[in-house]
Amino acid sequence: MLATPQALVPATSLPRRAPVRARLGAVARLLVVLAAHAGALALGLSQIDTPVQAPITTIQVALIAPPAPEPVAPPPPAPVPEVLPPKPPTPAPELKPPPKPVVVRKPTQKPAPKPTPKPSPTAISEPKEEAPSPPESTPPPPQPAQVAAPTTPPKAAPGPVAAAPQPIIAARFDAAYLNNPSPRYPRLSRRVGEQGKVLLRVLVSESGAASDVRLHQSSGHNRLDEAARSAVSKWTFEPARQGDRPIANWVIVPIEFKLENT
Repeated sequence: MLATPQALVPATSLPRRAPVRARLGAVARLLVVLAAHAGALALGLSQIDTPVQAPITTIQVALIAPPAPEPVAPPPPAPVPEVLPPKPPTPAPELKPPPKPVVVRKPTQKPAPKPTPKPSPTAISEPKEEAPSPPESTPPPPQPAQVAAPTTPPKAAPGPVAAAPQPIIAARFDAAYLNNPSPRYPRLSRRVGEQGKVLLRVLVSESGAASDVRLHQSSGHNRLDEAARSAVSKWTFEPARQGDRPIANWVIVPIEFKLENT
């Protein structure tokens, strides 16, 4: 006799399987109940009237650009009036002098000759002298119109003649009594052999002082020019004069720098 699986299982393990199966059955039944309740709940919720929402209509607003205005044809340009060149002025007709009256001489009618009687053999008839016809008077020629001579305005009486300005005597700087010292020769210019002639334009005031010293012509060396200007600016001058009155005037002062060994 074959043994069944249950017969092979020890007797101690049989009573433990029954509670496990019972638990699984209870859990299955509980799940079925929960599923039934869930289905009933879902069905009840689905039957509740929910307010029907009206469909939302969306309105789109788009800005449309206004149509471009039709191009308006520009008005035709106004006709430019043709400018006619000005007519040259008509020359005034020349006035011809009136024609001189022509004297028409009428032919003088000579008296008809009287019939001369036939001379008798005894008497000799002398012909009578015809009276000379009076000379015809010719009208005098027309006299030319007298043109009025232009009247010249009387000359204004000459006013007093302004006196000629008195000559100006230039200022002096070379008088011995002025005691103007000569400019110092710069040492460096002596060493390098610089020499030349400087012309200074000096404005001498009424008191004889050099109020302005300007370089009129350079010597070609700045050191010589500055030495001459520095010395002349301290000089005393005899001011220029116009008549007996001293005046301010410009004068040219020459300064020459020359080495003695050259």
